[in-house]
Amino acid sequence: MVQMWHVGHVRKVEVLEEWECAPITFPAFWRVCPTDLPVTITATVGRCKVSRIYVDMGSAVDVLYEHYFLQLPLDVQDKLKPPLRPVAGFTGKTTWPLGRVSIDVTLEENRKRRTVALNFVVVRSQSKYNIIMGREALCEFGAIVSTVHDLMKFPTLLGVATVFSDRVPIVGQVEQPLHQTAPIEQGGSVIINHSFPEKAIQIEHTLSDATKSALCELLANNADVFAWQESDMTGVPRTIAEHRLNANPSMTPVRQKKRGMAPERSAFLRNEVEKLVQADILQEVKYQTWVANPVLVKKANGSWWMCVDFKHINKACPKDNYPLPEIDWKVESLAGFRFKCFLDVYKGYH
Repeated sequence: MVQMWHVGHVRKVEVLEEWECAPITFPAFWRVCPTDLPVTITATVGRCKVSRIYVDMGSAVDVLYEHYFLQLPLDVQDKLKPPLRPVAGFTGKTTWPLGRVSIDVTLEENRKRRTVALNFVVVRSQSKYNIIMGREALCEFGAIVSTVHDLMKFPTLLGVATVFSDRVPIVGQVEQPLHQTAPIEQGGSVIINHSFPEKAIQIEHTLSDATKSALCELLANNADVFAWQESDMTGVPRTIAEHRLNANPSMTPVRQKKRGMAPERSAFLRNEVEKLVQADILQEVKYQTWVANPVLVKKANGSWWMCVDFKHINKACPKDNYPLPEIDWKVESLAGFRFKCFLDVYKGYH
């Protein structure tokens, strides 16, 4: 529990909108095996996707730990202001925070989303969490938390949204951890995250059993840094890096004619594009200058891979004068190392 000393603090009385008064209900029965684990969620803080956010109904303030605050963009760090008052822990000991900062926080469920500017106090302390969302944040969102159901609900313009805890139980089944540390062998591959069994990891069979076990444990304990689905791709903030196509302005933009596709291919494309739109990777643009058709390429396992025909825009962009490094040099640079790892980017060039 974290408290802040308030002097003459009076909460303003606000008139709520109709959608903010939507009834929030929870099912009477949820799972077979209850758990006493805290509710930890993932949210968009500023322009970054943040995991390990502890929803603490006993905290009077919203806390942002220094180890994560230093990872935020510089323009956000520059907003840090001097603290107004000390904070007190459950032991009664008070300490002065490093400062206070206001950051936009977005909670969402598909298209149901809500963004609120929260006032965080930045503290220097050892914690496995990045952020603590206290009662002030819950009041701003109008959220209700249920540790019994491992979720949080809050009203939005499109209805009541549900944010599940990062450790979500399976209804009607015995709970299992989200990331399985014990390796599951499947056709020469190892499943690290049992929630996505199709995304198995290939590990060289010549490794010893002890090395395999240690490697699987390392991957499982850090499974949150990998992108398992489209919504896990947070991208790079534009304040850090922004890329523009250096197309020759004298080239006339090419608008490729629409290509027809079989119904099953068209349905697959529509589904893939919808996933990228929901993950805020793609957005609709009108009055386009360049238009390129999507292309489906069949993988070795029989599934489809969505690409885009960029041949015309490629012709309009100047070629790089620096050649790629020699592959022999790259192979020789591995001399002296016992292990090598190949990491694929999720969804290819995305």
